[in-house]
Parts: sequence; structure tokens; C-alpha cells
Amino acid sequence: MLLFISDSHLGIGTSQAQTERIEKLFACLDHYRGNLERLYIIGDLFDFWFEWRHVILKRYFRVLCKLRGLIDQGIEVHYLAGNHDFALGQFLQDEIGAEIHQDAFQFEFNGKKFYLLHGDGLAPDDWGYRFLKRIFRNRLNQKLFTFIHPDYGLTLAHTSSHTSRNHTMRRWDVDGWAYRAEAERLIRRGSDYVLFGHTHEPLLMGLDSGIYVNTGDWMRYFSYATYENGNMKLMYWDHPGLYRNESEVRNCAVAK
Repeated sequence: MLLFISDSHLGIGTSQAQTERIEKLFACLDHYRGNLERLYIIGDLFDFWFEWRHVILKRYFRVLCKLRGLIDQGIEVHYLAGNHDFALGQFLQDEIGAEIHQDAFQFEFNGKKFYLLHGDGLAPDDWGYRFLKRIFRNRLNQKLFTFIHPDYGLTLAHTSSHTSRNHTMRRWDVDGWAYRAEAERLIRRGSDYVLFGHTHEPLLMGLDSGIYVNTGDWMRYFSYATYENGNMKLMYWDHPGLYRNESEVRNCAVAK
């Protein structure tokens, strides 16, 4: 099976809230690991990620060990850059063993085509963020950031990430249509499944001949998606009886 998750934003909130999110995440991964073939992190697992030359943020040690454990078990871990953890580097790739994808990632699985993207900057009128995105992801600018002491760099990053996160969550009712429209365009171009994150609003719906999924977040909803036996499901870890099933969506579309 395949497991998709996004927007955990580990590193923010009270110590108790962070511990709760991590424990639930570990429980979810352990629940599926017997059948799990690939884990796809569709951005913003960490509220901030940066690799200094000799420094890795200690607060993420347990999570990094968990990912390494999955990989050692033979499970592929694919990590797509988000707008909070865009500076994915050699440590995650070489030491942890994750496969890093800086932008959209497409693959085929059992004859079906998947398109994955975090989704930041997708809304047409979000031009201001797209400009900032080019600045933040510029290699020279990231190199300059390494000269800032990690303690100060982390404070600066969290100030910025708080503003960004609030902006994203407020704009879903305005820009949600843009994500659906982009998913529909990608499905018409041949994708069977399109998965985004970023909006923090879980969604599974049929579009033309394909399925659009937004994995929501692991902060409020503890939502995620699974693909097994040719069927995509949108799940809620805290509410196992509450989920959206691809087969039901398709049957509803046929009935109409």
C-alpha cells in the first residue's frame, strides 16, 4: 500500500501538543508498516527545516530516527518540499535515505499515474508568495542563511512561518477552487490521481476520470490518504470510522 501525509508542522505549539502529534504519527506509521510499500510526505512535515554544515535541529531527532527505521525495513520514503521545509538537503538524502523531490513528483504504480505537489503558490492571485518562493529557494540565499547562528535562524524562521501558516489557512475559502481547477487540468492531461497538501483542508473528490485528494493536515484533522488494492481513501486517525472512499465517490458520479 501507499501512504500519503502532509502538513504536520512539527516544531510548533506547546511541548505537549508536539508530543501528541508525534505519538499519533508514530502510531499511524506502525499500524500500516506491515503492508506499507511507500510513504509520501507531501511537504511541511517540519514547520522549519534547514541543514547547516554541521548542525541538525535536535527537536526532530525522534522523527528522523523513525523515518530511517522505515527505510531500513525496506519502505521507500519520498519527501516533497513544502513552503516551510523547502531547504531539503543532503542529510535527509544521504543519512536518512529519503528520496527528495524539490517540486512536483509524478510516478506510476500498478498502471495508475500519480501527480504529487505540496501546492504552495498554486492560486493565481498569490503572486506575492510566488515571488518570495523564488527568493527563499535560491541556492545563494540559502548559502547566506548558513552564516546565521542556528538559534537566531530558528527564531527568524518561526516568525516567518507563523505568518505564512495563518495566511494559508485563512485563504482556503478563497483559493480552494484554484486547487480543484489545477487538479482537473492535470487529470485531463493523463493523471489518474492528483494529491496536494498546503491548504490544511482534507478533501477527496472525483474529477472527470480521476481523483483529487488533499491530504489536509496532521495538526487539527490528523488526516492522511492511503492507496491499496486500487482504491484511494481519505482517512482520519482520530476517527477511524470517518473516511472518504474513492469507490463511493466514483459510484456517486456514475449514479448522477
